[in-house]
Amino acid sequence: MITVRELLAEPSLQLTLAAGRQGLERAVVAAHVSELTRPSAWLQGGELLMTVGLFLPEDLPGCHQYVEDCVHGGVSALVLGLGRDLPHQGAPAALARAADEHGLPLLLLPDPVPFIAVTKWVFAQLAEAERREWQDAVAITRDLTAAAAGADPLGAVVDAWASALGTAVVVTDLRGDPVASAGVGADQLAGRAGPALEEALGGSLPPPGSGEVEDVQVLTLGASSPRGLLLLERSGDARAMHALAVLVSLLSLELDHRHAAGDPERRRRAHVVAQLLSSGLRPHQAPRLAASIGLPPGPLRVVVVRLAEQERSQEVAAVLTSALHQAVARPRASAVDLLVPDVPELVPALERAARGRPIGISALTRLGELHVSARQADSLAQVSAHLGRAVQAEESSATQLLLQLGPPELLSSYSDAVLAPLDSLDGRERVELLHTLEGWLQANGAWEVAAAALSVHRNTVRNRIARVAALTGRPLERADQRMELWLALQARAAVLRAPLAGGPAGSSPTPGQC
Repeated sequence: MITVRELLAEPSLQLTLAAGRQGLERAVVAAHVSELTRPSAWLQGGELLMTVGLFLPEDLPGCHQYVEDCVHGGVSALVLGLGRDLPHQGAPAALARAADEHGLPLLLLPDPVPFIAVTKWVFAQLAEAERREWQDAVAITRDLTAAAAGADPLGAVVDAWASALGTAVVVTDLRGDPVASAGVGADQLAGRAGPALEEALGGSLPPPGSGEVEDVQVLTLGASSPRGLLLLERSGDARAMHALAVLVSLLSLELDHRHAAGDPERRRRAHVVAQLLSSGLRPHQAPRLAASIGLPPGPLRVVVVRLAEQERSQEVAAVLTSALHQAVARPRASAVDLLVPDVPELVPALERAARGRPIGISALTRLGELHVSARQADSLAQVSAHLGRAVQAEESSATQLLLQLGPPELLSSYSDAVLAPLDSLDGRERVELLHTLEGWLQANGAWEVAAAALSVHRNTVRNRIARVAALTGRPLERADQRMELWLALQARAAVLRAPLAGGPAGSSPTPGQC
């Protein structure tokens, strides 16, 4: 990079500064000659703009407009050519004042020196700077490659990068836990990455070059499949841009190598999972098998993640176990089975790692009975494929779950038909009757229990339920009639919870929405 100060210091060009001293550190990336009074449309920024001032305005407002246009076009400095046969033999006072006020360096080029000499010097310096940058980038690449051949490639490579460029760097696993770091401030890099890191950990893994947040880049590592993340302190150093691809490649190769080295152990663990999920396992064998793969003796959940056609189950299993370090996996042809202890935030972690794949999660089950949970999780995964979200055994009732599988139009038609007499009432009475009906049905028709839950007198409950029976024509002492009303209420709740077209799922309905 060349600065205006360096240009001014070159003795062969004999340049002098007439105004705009505050802009001497501006970078010069090109040299251009123009006599236009509005040159900005023809510039890309960073140019040294040279002119003899054929059409320069003479008044101060006109000079202000000219300099403003130059600044708008990104001009790094203005060079005015002087000479006996040229319009100017010195810096016009109005132009110098305008340049000072806008902080644009105004340089004067004396008669003996042609513009072409300035142009040649600028481009020669730029070429030399680029050559040095490439040489330094090659040296950095050589150091990175040598570090990758050492005993601790991951740590050595990030150390070499931080030493060469003076910037912080961190390598994390797919949970965001650091596995290697180097450079001053590396421990704060994750916090500075902010939303980009959260998005990457949430499943939107960015390719190299994207995911920048302010001065931090978040890059994906891994050749065939994501193995980790690279957090890189962004640098304006051109050497970093040249050597970045090599850094990403070396770190990806090392993470892929570590993954491949663990294949025998992963196969052993998958075999143990298959044994734990088999129905012929004897009770006394289960604790020993679980302990052999690091699982606790307490109850476990079985998770089934269903795969699309031609997906590689081994790769998906690796991503899932990287995101859930407590889990052990068994890849199958069309699914991945996981055994997981009771851990907090399990569903969000699974949904982030599985990235839209159907997920069924069993109830907590004792060792020795996991084969039953496996069937449960597999069934729930099929339901998950319809609902578009993870389904857990402990969540809503089976009735609500089955209703969510039905077409919303059909559920709406059914609930509207059954509840039509109540829907036709005025707002307040409708809300009161529907709310009371739901509370009474949940209390299994017990007047005192329903009254306490609804915070009203039992006679109020009796009167409202009698009103419901009269309006709907249903004798509510009959179980089948109560079931019809209950299903209608549940069907309406399922429709309200279902996602709208292209939108997120709604929240549970309030009593007034039933």
